[in-house]
Amino acid sequence: MLTSLTIRHIALIDEIEIQFATGMTTLTGETGAGKSILIDAIGLIQGERANTQLIRTGYDDAEVIAVFHVTPGSPVAEFLEEQELLDDELIIRRSLNREGRGKIWINGRPCPAATLKTLGGLLIDVHGQHHNQKLLEKRYQRLLLDSFAGLTGQTQKLAQLSRELRHNEHKLEEIRNAEQSREDRRALLTFQLEEIDQIDPQPDEFNQCHQLLSRLSRQDEWRSVLAAQLEQLFDGDENVHDRIGHAQQALARIVGLDDALSPLIDALETAQIQISETADTLRDRLDSVEDDPEQLERVQARLEQLHQLARKHRIPPEQLDDMIAGLREEATSLDHAQADSAALEAAIQAQMAAFDELAADISSKRKTAAAKLAAAVTEAIRLLGMPHGQIEIPITPVADPSARGEHGIDDVVFLISANRGQPPQPLDQIASGGELARVSLAFKTLTAAFDPVETFIFDEVDTGIGGAIAEIVGRHLRALGQTRQVFCVTHLPQVAAQGQHQIQVQKHHLESGTVTEIVPLDLAARIDEIARMIGGIDITAQTRATAQEMLARD
Repeated sequence: MLTSLTIRHIALIDEIEIQFATGMTTLTGETGAGKSILIDAIGLIQGERANTQLIRTGYDDAEVIAVFHVTPGSPVAEFLEEQELLDDELIIRRSLNREGRGKIWINGRPCPAATLKTLGGLLIDVHGQHHNQKLLEKRYQRLLLDSFAGLTGQTQKLAQLSRELRHNEHKLEEIRNAEQSREDRRALLTFQLEEIDQIDPQPDEFNQCHQLLSRLSRQDEWRSVLAAQLEQLFDGDENVHDRIGHAQQALARIVGLDDALSPLIDALETAQIQISETADTLRDRLDSVEDDPEQLERVQARLEQLHQLARKHRIPPEQLDDMIAGLREEATSLDHAQADSAALEAAIQAQMAAFDELAADISSKRKTAAAKLAAAVTEAIRLLGMPHGQIEIPITPVADPSARGEHGIDDVVFLISANRGQPPQPLDQIASGGELARVSLAFKTLTAAFDPVETFIFDEVDTGIGGAIAEIVGRHLRALGQTRQVFCVTHLPQVAAQGQHQIQVQKHHLESGTVTEIVPLDLAARIDEIARMIGGIDITAQTRATAQEMLARD
């Protein structure tokens, strides 16, 4: 609910701050006094595009500040919480300058215009003569019916299902378009891996074979060197192992004369053990080499196999391991892609079934609600001065239900017959401006209970009516004010008198320039203002009495 509004340097307004209450507030004043300025200022708070021409002459900038009470758990509260902007109250501040640069703050934090636009739509619903044109749009008609039927949650879920279905169908189409190239690639990979499996290269085999080839080509030299070293270290006469043993024995005989020799004896013992172990290793290496004259040929042939495989894939043989691993990984991913395709098809079928079931349920509820809403609006417009008016809301299948669009399987259209004997036709083909305003008002008052917006602004929706009909319009707005905050800009005393509160927009011509003021009226001032609206500038006892009587009516 809007609790206060501060306007600085907007059009004819210098600076004003006004407090608002619950219920219905009417805004009245002479034509040209500046009632539209208030609507423009509220439009800025709603996130409407800023026009630098709104800035008051003589100033370089302007500002609007609005304070709202936020109902806990409302869509506004949920949105603010999502944006991490929730506080005890909501303060929106918007500034603009002549350079076209403006700033927006929500609860003290700078925010983009898109955030304010979304928030503004949750806070205030404005209805004026140009806003009534929305009622001619099929999309808006469907939204009104769904709101009346309490289908908002279900239709949002249906739209989400439709979007997910479109996304998955597009993804599946891409997979199928790429299927042939994947099949060709899979066939090539299968052939390559079968060929590789026949060769059966082992991890790091090329390097191992290369080392073995080097050794086999110098095998005699290798054996000679190993045998000679084994002879010197362990097997030969006067070998190192024995000579260390002799040195150890000699030192042991005199260790009693010099304690410092004891570590040396231990070191010699350790060295003798290491030489013995080294000799064992040398012996094992010599024994491991068999006299196989064909081994060299086999290793050479195996290396040639690996070289050929590497040349076929145009890589150095050292990269064979990485190449083979990459081919196997790609083959696995292609198999997964095939499995993903099958899973996606199953998901699409499940989504189609869920969509069809939900769309059918929504369609059934729309048809039931359409009959009730049409009857209720027909009754309302007849009270609003269209005694032979008739509203019909046929629900027909969309051209292609299999398309599973976001809005379901129904076409919704509002038809009206304004006069007796006239066949119902779409609103845009028959309704006049005044008739459209009354139909729009009827729909809004009937669907407001299902609308989460708490503040409604009606900008001269009573154009083209008067007398008893104007009073009925006022009563409709007053009834709406029982559950919502309602503002109504009006020129009709019958409507103005229905408000619990009244604000007068006044224009004053001063030496410094023309200014507009917005003045809350007490009861005496209301009587004078409504008397002026009845009889003009000269307020008489009769017009004042009539105004007093109108205000006294329930």
